[in-house]
Amino acid sequence: MPEQQPASLVRTLASSLWFPIFFICGFVLCYLLPFHAPSPHHLPVAVAGEQVAQQLDARFAAALPGGVDVTAVPDAAAAREAVTDRDVVAGYDPASGELFYAKANGAALVQFLQPLFAPVAAASGHALTQVDLAPTAPGDVLGTGLFYLLLAMNIPPYVTVMVLLRAELTTRQKLFSLVGVGAFAAVVCYAAGRLLDVIPAHPVVVVLGFLLTQAVGWTTFGLVPLVKQFIPGVAMTLFVLLSMPSSGGAIPKELVHPFFQFFHLLLPLGEAADSIRGILYFDGARSWPGIIGLVCWCALGVGLTAATQWHARRKQREDPEVTAEAGSYEHEDDTGTVVDPLFEPPHPAHHRTLAGAVLRPGGAPAREAVVTVTDSAGNQLARVEVDPRGAYEVHDLPDRFVTVVASAPGAAPAASRVSVPNGRSEHDFVLPAASGAPVR
Repeated sequence: MPEQQPASLVRTLASSLWFPIFFICGFVLCYLLPFHAPSPHHLPVAVAGEQVAQQLDARFAAALPGGVDVTAVPDAAAAREAVTDRDVVAGYDPASGELFYAKANGAALVQFLQPLFAPVAAASGHALTQVDLAPTAPGDVLGTGLFYLLLAMNIPPYVTVMVLLRAELTTRQKLFSLVGVGAFAAVVCYAAGRLLDVIPAHPVVVVLGFLLTQAVGWTTFGLVPLVKQFIPGVAMTLFVLLSMPSSGGAIPKELVHPFFQFFHLLLPLGEAADSIRGILYFDGARSWPGIIGLVCWCALGVGLTAATQWHARRKQREDPEVTAEAGSYEHEDDTGTVVDPLFEPPHPAHHRTLAGAVLRPGGAPAREAVVTVTDSAGNQLARVEVDPRGAYEVHDLPDRFVTVVASAPGAAPAASRVSVPNGRSEHDFVLPAASGAPVR
């Protein structure tokens, strides 16, 4: 066995550390890159007057290629309407030097709009006047309050699934728990938002927030049997690394790279932010695409969960020994040995635990003993140290014979070939003084 220890160590480190390393690289790529220097990318603005619109379009194209998309409208009223209808993020009236915008779209937009249009207004003899057509709630000074409320509804469902995978619950109980956590998150976040005056009063926030929790939770749960031990990376990529920079919450989507803009109405967080913002501040303008998207994600999650559960029950009918269910997995190598049971929920009726004591002659505990379990191919399944009483326990053993070796300094090792039935089995070792080959 010594020659296999380096490979076993590498495998253990790789299976344990891949997610933290993935997390570090993902945050650098998906947060530092898009947020370190925000700049306009296809920022839609409306300008009153065809001729002025063409001039500004050429001017902005030369200064910021691909940064600003100028649309001509007949007059100032049309420019205002384009902003409130969410067709553009800003409107400009060259006759008065007024810049129409909506803080509800993100306060950071003003930092880019003011330097763009101040020289334009000055050139026509006006001082730039900024008119906020959709101010945020009094408690949302920076315009990011809604985003942080939605984060509290977006991340916990993913965490809840990870926790429930270890819980000794049936699939139905897990799903009811997921629904309960989602309802709790939606109600608590809405109450907190109203208490702090971060959002206007509107009960639709509770409904859409709940849909967000279920979209993330059910989809993550349904993906578990498909992606198995890689579920943390897959769920984190979908619902955190790609969702947060594309949501338009912390940084308006017009100020991040088009790659992230593409995901804005494809992922649940962006859909929730877009639909709730439209209802709270723009009389429901352009809210339906986000609402429909949330419903589709919920349907996808329910469909995935139902399909994987049906497949698990079919396998169990074909092989009564199979205990797989939706929301669990076992990662197995070619020999069928469970290599990486991360997040695998325990199944008490099929737990195979070997326990016992390692003793020296006379009954004294072998306090420094180590118990190693291998399969018939020589793969190490477990390695545990005994406690001060010499006791050991090895859990989740496969349904076949395994070799158990107990060793301690100053004693000859002892080995046994055992098969552990469902439940718990006891097997003690007495280590003779070191004088020869292992005792079987």
